[in-house]
Amino acid sequence: MRLRNKLIIILSVALLVSLFLEDLLGDIYFEKYFRYSKVLQLEKIDFISNNKIDFDKLKDYEKNQNALVMIYKDDKIENLENFYFVKVDTKDGEAYVLLDAFLDNLYSNTPLKIENKDLVEITAIKVLDNYYLPTVLIKNNQTFEDYKFSYTSEKIYNINGRVQKVNTPYTQSNLGDDFLESLLTIDVLKPQKEVYKDVDGDDEFQLITLEKCGYKVVIFYSYENINDIFPSLRLYFYLKGILIVLFTIFIGIILERIIVKPIVNISEISEKIANLNFIKEIDYKGKDEIGTLYKDIFKMSEKLENIIDLYKGKISKNKEAQIRLEESIKLFMHEVKTPLSAIIGFSDLLLEDEPNDEIKIINEESKRILKMANTLLEDNAFYQEGISLDITRFNLTSLIELSLKIFENEQKLLNKNIISFLWKDIYILGDREKLEQVILNILKNALEYAKKEIRIYVEEQENTVTLFLENDGIHIDENDLNKIWNKFFSSNSEGRGLGLYISSEILDAHGFQYGVRNTNFGVSFFIVLKKEI
Repeated sequence: MRLRNKLIIILSVALLVSLFLEDLLGDIYFEKYFRYSKVLQLEKIDFISNNKIDFDKLKDYEKNQNALVMIYKDDKIENLENFYFVKVDTKDGEAYVLLDAFLDNLYSNTPLKIENKDLVEITAIKVLDNYYLPTVLIKNNQTFEDYKFSYTSEKIYNINGRVQKVNTPYTQSNLGDDFLESLLTIDVLKPQKEVYKDVDGDDEFQLITLEKCGYKVVIFYSYENINDIFPSLRLYFYLKGILIVLFTIFIGIILERIIVKPIVNISEISEKIANLNFIKEIDYKGKDEIGTLYKDIFKMSEKLENIIDLYKGKISKNKEAQIRLEESIKLFMHEVKTPLSAIIGFSDLLLEDEPNDEIKIINEESKRILKMANTLLEDNAFYQEGISLDITRFNLTSLIELSLKIFENEQKLLNKNIISFLWKDIYILGDREKLEQVILNILKNALEYAKKEIRIYVEEQENTVTLFLENDGIHIDENDLNKIWNKFFSSNSEGRGLGLYISSEILDAHGFQYGVRNTNFGVSFFIVLKKEI
């Protein structure tokens, strides 16, 4: 199956599963669990005990639950102070007029202000036997009307008299008007635990009526209040976020195994070939684009190894053969551009879809090798005209960190550890790409010969900084200390002896001092770099 088809199928399945879980969890949580848990909380009342009402606890309950409570007994609202009302003295006795809904629905440009001793004429609807909801109120020849209920004709009473008491509720709740409006359509005194819509049909509210110690307790809660829903909503999104993260990790592991890991292996193989350590076999059996790249790189490795063997063993002194060798090298460099371009293309696509440090390193290192190939094709830089440098200011610490990242997997495989003691940014002047090649060559050499550990540290002077790359391998023979920089010199029968030679050419082109020496720890390479002033 093609690589693109694999990605499409995996991402499509991930999207479908995510949408399914979103719909399932949202329905279960909001439609069922939240309402169920809220009802359980509302039923836990502690403000009535021993046939007495603890009004302080009642206030705390209403505040904490964001609910409105009416306590009713013997045709009387026990917590009447919870509502905005006026007591009117009429010729037939006292009348309690509840104003919360009226004030909310008032149709008037003049604010309504009622004080004790005011004469009022009120048209009202009777509720709960002894209480009234006004539809029209006349005071000092000014008429105030409830625009919702001013035209109703059921249970209409006229109340004319003088105001004896004006009560402002002890809580500034916005639930009083909706609750009083519900009295017109719902028998709130019967035991129940139901969800209703308000008069406008826009919002839902929970109505719970229960009896305790001879009192009827009516609890009114509106689902409109987002401040009350938010803690549960936040918990939902936290859980959802965790599930998405876990699901993403799972998908990432799958992608890493079937896509990223083979490409990382290609990067490691390319790095080995760049240091002339040729592969003998490939372990990728897939028949997709990655498998084709593995085969191309294997062919490239065989050809290059044959060229080096030919150069070392047979025609080093033969001019005609040397010309053929240079043509073979050019041909190889031309052929290597195709698989490298493919690697760069695929890694560019992966960086767009799923950017991460490993793929970025593959992309950058492939581009570096491709640039080297173009340089050899165009300039034959290492053999004729000398090395051309692009001197810039760059961060040595960042370059070391990149090198460690490249060798991260190889360290684990070889059970060796590279430790950097560069704790701050150090800026130097030089050709960054070519100095990167030098550091990679030396680190690769150190990984081959170190026992367990490689140390990287610097010593700063006024205008220079000396970089040390030290490994705990066995000492180099004193007679060979200067030979290791020679072309084709290697103490390893599998090595080609070009990595340190190319490094010396680059360092000579910069005019940097460099060398290698045996130390108490093992073997230490050093480079004196020019510091940016």
